Amino acid sequence: MKYSDCPLYGLQSKKMLKRLLHIEDSKLTKQDYIASLVSPYIDKSGKPRLIEPPSEELKAVQKRLKNLLNKIVVPDNVFSGVRGRSYADNARMHIGNGRRNLFKIDLTAFFPSIDRETVYRFFVEDLNCSSDVAQILTNLTTIDLDKAKISNRNEVYLFLSSKKVTTRNHLISGAPTSQIMSYLVNHQMFDEMQALSDRNNIFMTVYVDDVTFSSEHWISHKFTEQIHKIIKKYKYKISSSKVKKCTKLYPKLVTGVVIDANGNAVIKNAMRLKIINEYNQLLQNPNDTKCRQRLRGLLTAARQVNRHAFPTIYKFAFESS
Repeated sequence: MKYSDCPLYGLQSKKMLKRLLHIEDSKLTKQDYIASLVSPYIDKSGKPRLIEPPSEELKAVQKRLKNLLNKIVVPDNVFSGVRGRSYADNARMHIGNGRRNLFKIDLTAFFPSIDRETVYRFFVEDLNCSSDVAQILTNLTTIDLDKAKISNRNEVYLFLSSKKVTTRNHLISGAPTSQIMSYLVNHQMFDEMQALSDRNNIFMTVYVDDVTFSSEHWISHKFTEQIHKIIKKYKYKISSSKVKKCTKLYPKLVTGVVIDANGNAVIKNAMRLKIINEYNQLLQNPNDTKCRQRLRGLLTAARQVNRHAFPTIYKFAFESS
């Protein structure tokens, strides 16, 4: 990757950093203040997960930072927070070319497992920033839970403990910067997996915490063991329940997208059902703004798979209010 394409590369001046990110209030560079702008909680609407939404003030800065990080050209098989690439594009990479054999892994609690030190090291060693600039950039992209305002602190800590996450200072789960950062700060790990895949004539893609391998040949147990060893070397864990090995041609599921018998990307039935349920709920109460937001999010995700999906519902969700 060519880091010099990023305006942050070699940055030594805090003043210039604040100008690049349009930061007028110096409080937005301080770790304690930034921690107060994030509200961690455990989302129980489905499978429990840690959500750490930043305030609008912080999110605006993070979006500008993400735009700068997107100047770094990542490999074509990386779909983590890259403009113009989606989870559906990731799935489509495993269509055709005889890639009937599939191996999928999911990195457990990936964002909370990426500690502050790993993020700081990326800004210093890869982007060649000065230590004080790197500190500010790390402050903007990580959260120290011990300094954050958490309504149910015990619940958050118990959740992280259940996932065997030992750090409480980590990449923010919910920041606009986190998807691309999760790849950039761990590029050496992904590079090792890529090199191993190349040696075995196996195709690999990365979408945040989902790593997918496909091949026209059998994917050996030796290969999967070596992938596990690489991940363990970098102190991450694999969700054993989400490790999947598939040898049939179709259908198959890749990053939430079904690949059907004709080799087409298809919206999952579970997502279709959620869209219909949210639509029916919104019909009963058109003023339910949270329901409308959920429906819009689901439709946007569905249309990454099929850009013409649910035309009537889409029009209702986005054009009426």
